[in-house]
Amino acid sequence: MAFRAKADVWMAGSWLSLRGPRALGTRAALAPKAVLPFEAIPQSRSNNWMRTLQIWKEQGYENLHLEMHQNFQELGPIFRYDIGGTRTVSVMLPEDVERLQQVETLHPRRMLLEPWLAYRQHRGHKCGVFLLNGPEWRFNRLRLNPDVLSPKAVQKYIPRVDMVARDFSQALKEKVLQNARGSLTLDIQPSIFYYTIEASNSALFGERLGLLGSNPSPASLKFIHALEAMFKSTVQLMFVPRSLSRWTSTKTWEEHFEAWDYIFQYANNCIQKIYQELALNRPEHYSGIMAELLLHGDLSPDAIKANAIELTAGSVDTTSFPLLMTLFELARNPDVQQALRQESLAAQAAITDNPQRALVELPLLRAALKETLRLYPVGLILERLLPSDMVLQNYHIPAGVLKNFVVETLNQEDVRMVYRFILRPTTLPLLTFRAIN
Repeated sequence: MAFRAKADVWMAGSWLSLRGPRALGTRAALAPKAVLPFEAIPQSRSNNWMRTLQIWKEQGYENLHLEMHQNFQELGPIFRYDIGGTRTVSVMLPEDVERLQQVETLHPRRMLLEPWLAYRQHRGHKCGVFLLNGPEWRFNRLRLNPDVLSPKAVQKYIPRVDMVARDFSQALKEKVLQNARGSLTLDIQPSIFYYTIEASNSALFGERLGLLGSNPSPASLKFIHALEAMFKSTVQLMFVPRSLSRWTSTKTWEEHFEAWDYIFQYANNCIQKIYQELALNRPEHYSGIMAELLLHGDLSPDAIKANAIELTAGSVDTTSFPLLMTLFELARNPDVQQALRQESLAAQAAITDNPQRALVELPLLRAALKETLRLYPVGLILERLLPSDMVLQNYHIPAGVLKNFVVETLNQEDVRMVYRFILRPTTLPLLTFRAIN
């Protein structure tokens, strides 16, 4: 869990549970101790400015999760460190996270993604929920929930995502059957990346990009390249203070802004098209999340565009890599893969007639996806700005699915993960898709 104090202190908590054994009831029997000052919190020994220089030189911080793991092992359940002049405190025990959550208000505050924020400030664009704090965050979130996160909203856009998933499965099946051996070994990640963008765009804007066909449009490909460039430059800039990187990473900042310019242009065109269609006549059928938001009018068009862009950017990597790792784990656990296939075949008729039934008819699949997220969590930390002083660990903290395929892999070793904005495999596993009757 991650929190920040008024004195510019960030609390960060790892998903790695390294908690050691402790006899039950021993803590309650101990006499109260004098609260120790913030400076007494164990500190990481690495030099913060040398780390910043190394991050700039290597254009990222791929081993952040491994460094946190080591620090928790060596320093205990709480430690502090600096990155680029920002003082940070990390905690890992569930009881500490619980206490931190108890002091949260209706307006939780967190560290914002500096490169994304810098672009919006420079171009004069509004921010969405991903880049907002305080009352404005809550205002936007409460107006997005009914059309994005509520069960009723999910039921509406599931058929659009289901259609993209079926097209993706069919396109992969055709590639497999074109091979005389009836199998195909490939790096599936680019195809999954196309699928997630196609599904996201369909759910958000009610429009298909044609990425799963043999000839995607130049505009669609340019949009993908812009997303890829944005993610790459984000990793290169996010750990270095803007005051420093503006001089040391000028080209990277230019690439970052150019990528965002096209992404905003693309989103603006989609919004304008939807807006014009709505002005002519009210749609008889569900046509996507953005159309619903525009119809309800609870947010301004600029705020809707800002949130649409952040939902687009935030839904790609966070979906594609968990799906890739689910396929990898199924490939090296064929018994589970067969059980999932039997479950999907049994539910096929019900789901074909009503795609919303997938959430009910496929409990084993849901469990497999949850297990993938446990083994390969997308996010590394959860950050918060402390609203008030508190004591932790006796230290004073100042305020502040694929069907019709067998998936196989020759690789039975665990995959090493690196931190590039999200946790992702350092080497993408090759998967073999084999047609079955």
